[in-house]
Amino acid sequence: MEFEKLFEEVNFTYEYRNDMEEFYGNHFSSNDDMLEFFAKVFKDDNIDKAPRQMMNQVQRFVSLANDIDKIRPKRDPLRILFIKTCLEALCSISNMKKTDFYIAFPKYLSDEGKEYVLNNFSVSSFEDIYQGHQYEASHDLTIEDFFEIIKATRDMVVHDGDYWQMQFFAYDTDSTWLATLETKEKILKSYKYQFNDKMNRTYHFSTTLQYDKFIFYFVEACINFINNYISRKEADTNNE
Repeated sequence: MEFEKLFEEVNFTYEYRNDMEEFYGNHFSSNDDMLEFFAKVFKDDNIDKAPRQMMNQVQRFVSLANDIDKIRPKRDPLRILFIKTCLEALCSISNMKKTDFYIAFPKYLSDEGKEYVLNNFSVSSFEDIYQGHQYEASHDLTIEDFFEIIKATRDMVVHDGDYWQMQFFAYDTDSTWLATLETKEKILKSYKYQFNDKMNRTYHFSTTLQYDKFIFYFVEACINFINNYISRKEADTNNE
């Protein structure tokens, strides 16, 4: 096949290729579609290795997230740590400003993926403590809010060593799991806060998210991001 010569030239062979095909295979409707994706990644590998690096980092960090349950079962923040690290890698390799990247990335989730997350993860309430008074409110999440919660959870793991408090995923299909997160971060960007930004807020979440489904949509979004990066680079080259 025409792809094979390219793959040989860029050393996309043996264990490396097998690992990538095993990881990415279920995100394409056919083997040919998957090979076309790899061909796009390696097409300009001699002048721009960013697509290869992004493809590699997604596979590495998501695989680590997948394996966490083997050593620390039901420790969702550790999984979130590697998912957030994956996002940081994509941001760095693509040379995007952090603010621009984190505004843009949620849009790469498919409509089906966004719907799945927002239908299965919600804020049941949150509490603001201001001037000695406690206020309680509820709020409908946006997909951008969900990624802010991912960031706050990552920070909780790295800065406080807390990798057990926050619950993102339900570990059976018949129950709703509850979690609490305390943070000073304004994680609900779409909510118009009225109170002191420096005060702790306590958020109460409910989740029926299944990890396998979520991570499928997450990897799908990463593939969409990589494809978009390649398309933008091609457009820039053609406009020169």
